[in-house]
Amino acid sequence: MKKYIYKMSFIACLLVFVSCDKDLESINEDPNKPKEVITGGIFNNANKELMTNTRGGFPSGRMALPWVQYSAQRNYTEEDRYQFRTGVNNSLYADIYFSAKAYKDIADFVSNPENAEKVKNYGNPANQLAAARVMLVYSQLQALEIYGDVPYYSYGSDDPDFQGMTLGEKGEISTPKFAPQEKIYKDMLKELKEASESIEVGNILFNSGDHLFKSGLKLKKFANSLMLKIGNRVKAVIPEAKEYIDFAIADGVMESNDDTVGQIFQNDKVNPAPFYFAAFVDNRNDFQPAITFVELLKGEKTKATADNPFANTVDPRLFRMVAPKTQLLTVMEDGKEVEKEVGVRFSYMAEQSHVPSIEMNNYVDRDPSFYIGMPIGIPGKFTGSQAKHSSHFSGTIYRADYIEILMEYSEVEFILSEVKGWDQAHYVNGVKASMEKWKVDPALADEYISKLPAATEESVITQKYIALYMQPYEAWAEYRRTKFPRTLLLPGESHKLIADGPDGEKEYVFKPMESVDYLTDVPERITYPGDMELINKANKDAAAARMGGDRMDTKLIWAKK
Repeated sequence: MKKYIYKMSFIACLLVFVSCDKDLESINEDPNKPKEVITGGIFNNANKELMTNTRGGFPSGRMALPWVQYSAQRNYTEEDRYQFRTGVNNSLYADIYFSAKAYKDIADFVSNPENAEKVKNYGNPANQLAAARVMLVYSQLQALEIYGDVPYYSYGSDDPDFQGMTLGEKGEISTPKFAPQEKIYKDMLKELKEASESIEVGNILFNSGDHLFKSGLKLKKFANSLMLKIGNRVKAVIPEAKEYIDFAIADGVMESNDDTVGQIFQNDKVNPAPFYFAAFVDNRNDFQPAITFVELLKGEKTKATADNPFANTVDPRLFRMVAPKTQLLTVMEDGKEVEKEVGVRFSYMAEQSHVPSIEMNNYVDRDPSFYIGMPIGIPGKFTGSQAKHSSHFSGTIYRADYIEILMEYSEVEFILSEVKGWDQAHYVNGVKASMEKWKVDPALADEYISKLPAATEESVITQKYIALYMQPYEAWAEYRRTKFPRTLLLPGESHKLIADGPDGEKEYVFKPMESVDYLTDVPERITYPGDMELINKANKDAAAARMGGDRMDTKLIWAKK
């Protein structure tokens, strides 16, 4: 089996985006292991690992989710205030490139003429290569927009600045350069266009192991939609991006929720979705919806310095995204049946099977007043007084078979609204698509849409933010690019508590931790992993100097000033 899956024994190698093994089929002799791993199997494993390792309880739950205020922690509020764990950062950086290495292995294997006959047995050759190239872009985009300049690998370019993942190959480079962002974005657009043009839309990709696309047509729409996303993000700093935007639209982007691409997980405790695993396998109840996000959905004012663009209008997605605090149940007290407000449990307990739980997803919807967010960025001493009064994420979020989205149709519609001058029709289509995805009653969706303000930069991007719920890295990138939504609580701003604090406090001020007390806004990037100090310090330092410093307020090239 491909050696990259043995992560711990290759950690140093992958941290510099390289592999110590070029041969796709190399394997230790073991009678219990197959001597040949098909490309579809490697593709499937890479996809699952990428989404698991970027959307799990640590990299997502303890960094990206609270930073864009989809969630707030019940315990470790230092992370909500931008003091992340070094080990989590090291793992996130490496894990992204374990998957990237797998896609590169597929591309190398498929494009080698010596493997032509085997490749035909694994699926459509052209589409296997295209899928690998597209996912190489997608995976490396995650690192690029988290850190800025990074070592980068390109299938179709021999640019001397692209030195990633060369160990084990002729002319290997053990300490690769960190390529400039502008070069990487330009190459990613080129790679996606070439891959899209090579796809045979009427054919499958792999005979087995493809749970993302299953057809050349869906892959093509994803490649073009990803091209549209990247082009839109960099259009202000890379003028030629407009050509790729125009190509993507003309060639065909996502057109319905059927085109949405997501990683499917099993409805069990063996291979469940990452948030289910964190909650009900690791048995951790650490996260709750952030107060600013819940107030945005309820049409309430989230802070004194900004109005809610959807004021006084309850978003029906509230009831699909967030659980009510309590249920009105008939219980026995002193031998009599009485109606009583009982808190919705997090985990199912057989001895309290009458009490609805998030794990069982068996509560009923309530009035909006029963949906309360957890204050974001509070000092740790406040958590005990606040957590018991706030709602949990909905049971839908914690489903074992939850689908982690790579890119969805509603996002494409919001991008189309933007590139067409804040077009009203695409804006409405985006909201409708999101409502449909969250299984909102069509009549309620139509009623909500009828009350929305017209399409503007703020209304479109804020609706995109809502639609991107639980896709925190994309929401984070869009906030940094646009500075919307304006409803996020920023350092130095205050918010009311939902219950009195331990000393009777009624409100608090959002203060970053001392190590990052220079932050006046959401972090612009994550600093390079500490492991780089040992592995590739000179190139890391050169990249940091070029960007303006290895700090969390160093902006990427497209970030709003």
